Amino acid sequence: MTVLAANRIGILAALTNALDELGGNMLDVSQAVIQEFFTMIMAAEFPEERDPEVIVDHIRAVCRPFGAEVALKDPHNDPAFEMFEEPLPRQRYVLTVAGQDRPGVLRFIAHRLAQDDIELMDLQGMRRDSDRSFLTSMELGVPPGVDALKLHNDLDTEFRRDGITVALQHRRVLAALAHPEPVGFNTVSPPLPQTNGTRVGGG
Repeated sequence: MTVLAANRIGILAALTNALDELGGNMLDVSQAVIQEFFTMIMAAEFPEERDPEVIVDHIRAVCRPFGAEVALKDPHNDPAFEMFEEPLPRQRYVLTVAGQDRPGVLRFIAHRLAQDDIELMDLQGMRRDSDRSFLTSMELGVPPGVDALKLHNDLDTEFRRDGITVALQHRRVLAALAHPEPVGFNTVSPPLPQTNGTRVGGG
């Protein structure tokens, strides 16, 4: 389910009231404010007898003061999900790209990721109008056999001439930097993923 509405105090309260009245339960949720819009995507479950149109209409009615738009999809009944396969185990990397904004940056990255069947797990970004600079961060699911160092080098080669910086780090490295622990003689550190004999993001 996706919800788009005016970002005003009370929108979340209205939305959760509507879900409760429908007997719904949130299973997973991601929410962000973009410009002046409240945006939310969630996985939710409802009683089997609850008609999807009733769900959408009720949420729209309760959230009408916020101009809410609601869309509901069931992956079990959507042809777009018919070819879905069980995901391969993937290494998690965080890709950060920053610099002066120019057309085509995200398009190039998206095509390069698709080339290696790299899954985009999360994407956040913003542009500062005062100097037209941007910062975007992506969490990637990299399948076995993909050379993460080559991915970094390809992106760096494409963007370096425009002064755009690219950083690619394994998620475990970022977690270790965020929560450092003392290393003693009896501490065993798990090996980082190797890429052609080179560690990516390991310093």
